[in-house]
Amino acid sequence: MAAEPEKKWMVDTNDRYSTIVATVISLATGSLLLPALFLREFLGVQKEKALVPYLNCWAYAGWGSLGISIFLGLVYSWLSVKWVKNAWGQPTVLSENILERLMDLSFALMMLLFLAGVGLSVWFFITAHVD
Repeated sequence: MAAEPEKKWMVDTNDRYSTIVATVISLATGSLLLPALFLREFLGVQKEKALVPYLNCWAYAGWGSLGISIFLGLVYSWLSVKWVKNAWGQPTVLSENILERLMDLSFALMMLLFLAGVGLSVWFFITAHVD
């Protein structure tokens, strides 16, 4: 095996994207707690009360978007391993072209769904009320 990857630029670029993906996964995971935290801390819902009656469709849509964003980040990470393996000249099941397209698609969708999830969560904060 070579001391340097055959396509060093692929590894370098992948490292930069992987850092972004890890950050988005962390932020999305943390954002999943925001509606519950908002209801308990800012709207004063007692700890003994269930939160379900106070959640609206925007909270659920936000959770769904954030959850899918996290999943797509994990898919990107898996594809990333295959990308680096390819850069080192090792055989992979998927071709370089297919890997690149799938990575681009999963990255773009991950980012869009993360932003949508944050936006939907903010909309929940605006529309939520406790009677």
